[in-house]
Amino acid sequence: MANTESVSRTRWKRSNDVGVEILDSEDAAHHARLATIRADPAVALLDTLGDQRTSLAELIPSPEGDLLTESSRWVYYPWRASLVRVLGPRGFRRLRLDRNQNKITAAEQDRLAGTAVGVLGLSVGHAVAHTLAVEGIAGTIRLMDFDTIDLSNLNRVPGSVFDLGVNKAVVAARRIAELDPYLRVEIVPGGLDEKTVAEFLDDLDIVVEECDSFDAKVIVRDHARARGVPVIMQTSDGGVLDVERFDLDGERPLFHGLLGEIDAAALSGLTTQQKVPLGITLLDAARVTARMAASAVELGRTISTWPQLGSDVALGGATCAAAVRRLALGSPLPSGRIRIDLDAELGAIDDPLATTAPSVRSTAGADDVASTFATLPNREAVVYAGTRAPSAGNAQPWRVSLDDAGLTVTLREGGQRGDIGRRASAVALGAMAYNIEVAAAARSVAGDLVVTGSGAELSLRYSFGSGGDLEGAGLLGAMLRRATDRRPGDGTSLTAEEIDALRTATGTSGGIARMMTDRAQIIRCGGVLGAHDRIRYLTPALHAEMVAEVRWPDSDADPTTGLTLDTLGVADNGLGMLEVTRRADVMALLADWDAGTALAMPTQALVASGSAVVAICQMGDTSADLVRGGIAAEAMWVRATEMGLSVCPVTPVSLYARDDTDREVLSPDRADELAHLDTELRELFGVDDGASIAMVMRVFRTVGDPPVSRRRPHMAE
Repeated sequence: MANTESVSRTRWKRSNDVGVEILDSEDAAHHARLATIRADPAVALLDTLGDQRTSLAELIPSPEGDLLTESSRWVYYPWRASLVRVLGPRGFRRLRLDRNQNKITAAEQDRLAGTAVGVLGLSVGHAVAHTLAVEGIAGTIRLMDFDTIDLSNLNRVPGSVFDLGVNKAVVAARRIAELDPYLRVEIVPGGLDEKTVAEFLDDLDIVVEECDSFDAKVIVRDHARARGVPVIMQTSDGGVLDVERFDLDGERPLFHGLLGEIDAAALSGLTTQQKVPLGITLLDAARVTARMAASAVELGRTISTWPQLGSDVALGGATCAAAVRRLALGSPLPSGRIRIDLDAELGAIDDPLATTAPSVRSTAGADDVASTFATLPNREAVVYAGTRAPSAGNAQPWRVSLDDAGLTVTLREGGQRGDIGRRASAVALGAMAYNIEVAAAARSVAGDLVVTGSGAELSLRYSFGSGGDLEGAGLLGAMLRRATDRRPGDGTSLTAEEIDALRTATGTSGGIARMMTDRAQIIRCGGVLGAHDRIRYLTPALHAEMVAEVRWPDSDADPTTGLTLDTLGVADNGLGMLEVTRRADVMALLADWDAGTALAMPTQALVASGSAVVAICQMGDTSADLVRGGIAAEAMWVRATEMGLSVCPVTPVSLYARDDTDREVLSPDRADELAHLDTELRELFGVDDGASIAMVMRVFRTVGDPPVSRRRPHMAE
């Protein structure tokens, strides 16, 4: 190749890739090379130099010096087999960037020409690099991507079918060369790792990171921080732009500390699904667009990878270019994050006057139950123990009054949507009755229990006596320790003695324990229970009720009811996805798509981690029968606690539905699916005709004590 002034402005990744040749016809050596290229009949020529010079002369202000007489150049593009004539380098730049004024002044343009920017990841990064080139923001653009163009990239990468199989960095470099052959573009071969990161970062002023690999993201930030090089990242969802000013703060945590302490080696080779929690947490689950959040649930199921739109990628090019421009010009740009969500803006959804930051509420911890019980007078202690009973969503559907003769418990008005016929409340009253009787026996005020009424009129009356029951009193400690444990189990089997003890406790209290201990059956049952939870998420009214049960940091609901985040058994890195499942807009999209199978997976996994799944049944289905079922369920739960086992209810959506009409009320669009699931569940547990299920629970072993939900003050009413 001829010894041109810039024979190759690009270090190509592969030996058969060639850079542009910039040839001056007034140079003898260049003239010979031009003659060779012109002699090739396959080479096309394009010469508009006259028009270019006319345009240059018409600029305001008029070009100074010798720009109008500067020697022109011929540029040979081997991949296009084309030879193009252009203005000399100074005139070319002056004319090409003229329309930047005064968005970018001439002085600023000159300053930007001294900036070296590295772009890592050339899908989104292609738009970034090209926009940097279009605006003349950088004098050197360094590109790196190990991957090649696939047909699936062409929804967002502005390449063509002629680029299929070509390295992505090469495609971007060629496009920039066709825009401005004088711009210095470099390609660092291969992908980024600990061996190549130094070569990539050498002499760079700014890094734009747009790669898919989380370990590469960490590596480039680690080294950029050590070198004091700022890093910019744009995410193709909701216009999220992150700026990390490692040039100003060499101790700043990576990713603004949103991912905590992270290790590149631990992130190497993650699958797309394994990246989901990291990606969602990094983007802030509460603010990820609904379609992206819903798609995250579907990754690996109905879609193969993260969705990206060409318009979002184009927006990324614009926002990154703006950020690079500010950094290069020394304009204020602190570390932080901004969202430029065009869909949200165009929909005029957000009114800044109505937007307020959520207030984080701190609430007191749960009582020391045993200590509180010990300090109370006998009758108040019995009431207190009763109010420690479990109820769906910790709703505590009861109202308690105490008089000289005893205590009366009635149901509060309302009730949850799934509490059809107040059947769930009847079960909760049964659990309360069990606690009352154990506490009364322990305080030697054991008496008589009477249940009257049905539905919303159901009530429980306990008349104090003067007796005690040694066996009942012996269960006091376990009853006070009893708690819902939403953590996973270790999957170990129950012993024959444990199974017999649980069944005996249930039977003695008038219930029937249908116990599933076979591993294959447990897994199948987990599938049915998970499918129920999917319906709960996808049905707007049920989802709203479920979300309302949780005491989120921004919740104004009574903290002495419902479930606090610490009791949900969700690890810190899972809180992002929990926020996603909170969002009605995300669930609505999944419902529209008839998707969301991943919503069933947490329940499936928890059930599969258990030692047994138990359905507490009783003959009959009246309110009194269900109270008896609640007593039996609490008796088994307390016995399990006494033996060191953990218990967690797993309540199917339609557990208390009795016919298709009930199911239609619960979930109008999924009543048939619920009917099928209900039938399968009864068959799995072998529930006899005439029997009803009071509660479904998973029983398991784990380490440590679970957090305990708070309760309303026991003597509030």
